[in-house]
Amino acid sequence: MSRTLPWLALIFGIVFCTFSWNYVSFPYDLSNTIVGQYSLNKVNPLNDTLRGLSFIFIPLFLYFITFLKLNNHLLNFNTSQYNFSIPNRNINYLSLILILLSILEFYSLDYKNFISNLDVHHEGTFLTAQSNLFFKNKFWTGTFYDYGFLGNSIGIFSKSVFGEYSIGIQRFTFVFLILINKILIILICKKIVGSLDNSNPKELLFLVFSLSSLTLASFYEDITPFHPRIFIYLIFTWLIFNIISLDKNNLITSLAIGSLSLLSILLYWDIGTYINILLGIFLINLFFFKKRKVFFQVLLGMISSWLIFIIVMPSNEIKEFINQYIFIINISDYLIGIEFPKPFSDKSTRHTKALLLIILSGVFLINYIFDKRKNESIHSKFLLTFLFISSIIFFKSGLTRSDGPHIKYTSGIYTILIFFFISYYFTNYLIKFSFLKKIFNLFKKKNYFLIFSILICLVFFFRVNYLNLYNLFNMNKNFQGITKIDDFKFLSNDYLKFINFYGNLVKNEKCVQQFTDDNAIPYLLNKPTCTKYYVHAHIIQNWTEDDFLRELDNTRPQYILYSSEVNWFKSRNNAPKADKYILDNYFLFKDLSPWIIYKRN
Repeated sequence: MSRTLPWLALIFGIVFCTFSWNYVSFPYDLSNTIVGQYSLNKVNPLNDTLRGLSFIFIPLFLYFITFLKLNNHLLNFNTSQYNFSIPNRNINYLSLILILLSILEFYSLDYKNFISNLDVHHEGTFLTAQSNLFFKNKFWTGTFYDYGFLGNSIGIFSKSVFGEYSIGIQRFTFVFLILINKILIILICKKIVGSLDNSNPKELLFLVFSLSSLTLASFYEDITPFHPRIFIYLIFTWLIFNIISLDKNNLITSLAIGSLSLLSILLYWDIGTYINILLGIFLINLFFFKKRKVFFQVLLGMISSWLIFIIVMPSNEIKEFINQYIFIINISDYLIGIEFPKPFSDKSTRHTKALLLIILSGVFLINYIFDKRKNESIHSKFLLTFLFISSIIFFKSGLTRSDGPHIKYTSGIYTILIFFFISYYFTNYLIKFSFLKKIFNLFKKKNYFLIFSILICLVFFFRVNYLNLYNLFNMNKNFQGITKIDDFKFLSNDYLKFINFYGNLVKNEKCVQQFTDDNAIPYLLNKPTCTKYYVHAHIIQNWTEDDFLRELDNTRPQYILYSSEVNWFKSRNNAPKADKYILDNYFLFKDLSPWIIYKRN
């Protein structure tokens, strides 16, 4: 019964939360004027967040209290058992092997596979932001960023390497960030396994855990759980794991963690917000466990980085930075939100699966922390708890825009947690067999272990693209196949014809402005935007519409692209005055359906 009842309590909690899902509801804000799915269905964005948290924590709470009551004789509340990353040479060698093979896999990619038609909306969001930065030489006052200043302008780093910027280089940059993610995943897995006391054999655990985790950052999928944007969170996590792993203070690492408060916000509005929440939780933990020196060092890194930013940046740029952050945080739910479906309802398979997997990771964590038969260090328990809390916070994005891609984008952290626990219990189960134990002891010898590991890793890394190993001997030509290719190779024939026509039409214009969701137009025309609002979705009544009209009236472009192939992403009803201004002051000049061009009266 001590094993069964907690699971019955968990199931009861899931059933209860499923039936009560629709009863968790806040009144709709009637003052909201932002048009989106939430407003059309009169749904308060807080509903999805509270429903999701309730569905996760109520079953876990019931499981937890039942587990405590029925397994009191097995509980372990020891908080004094620390383990400061016990060195293991074999794991160090294996980490190096995995990193080297990840790099070889990156170099062996056939970059012809990355040449396809441009996603003018999403990729255009990056392309035009950085071209605006180069043209205008302004930060936030010149461009209203969708993802964040550095995130949207990630190409400035590529330009410093390649001396130029292009669609191909942008795609290469995102593939490179996947490589960075893979390396960081390996290092994080190493920290987790190194924190364990009683796992035997650690080498096999690390091999199984790291190889399974690396599948979450794929070069070959457009949508992958550890996507390119999440690299800053992985850096943040690895630095925190380093601080926790050391038995002495490291000033540089502490300052670096603190400085990520600013850097993460400069990169991505959403991920930066999540990292700052986690940073606050981390500081509370340091204070609670009386690690005052590390606490003040991290705090110093935070304060000093923000002070330098405030001192160096012009006041108008800081003001616009704050305005854009407040805008994105406040309007995103209403603008892009999709109501999270009730679990186990029609077409909710992916959504229900995500919630159940988070709950499963929580169950694993409860057993790991409190079952004295595990007898693992408080250090390892903190690392795993940190990942669990991170998975909840990052799942906010999946609760807000609950389509397939966003659900998958937010799945990486809780999945890596599940991979750890499965690997942990699997390897500990295998060691019970005496003949397997002898084999594992044999592999502890460095030579046998290295040969075995390299063979396994080679099969894993090149199971998909072993034929591409030829690219290792021709890597310069392979890289040039993506980084030196002309931008127009990424455009369809019809789109290329339009760009040539429109480019000739506005060749004497100082700037261009589109009123569609085709964000790539200004970049492809090699011109800055006439307003900072190059993303049409950011023009919203009662928020930014008046500012857009002021800038548009100052620049007075001759032509405006009023419609294009991509008009679906946001409702034009969000900017009624801007729409009326264009129709009143411009006339239909050319209908090249789906592209419609207006000219000033």
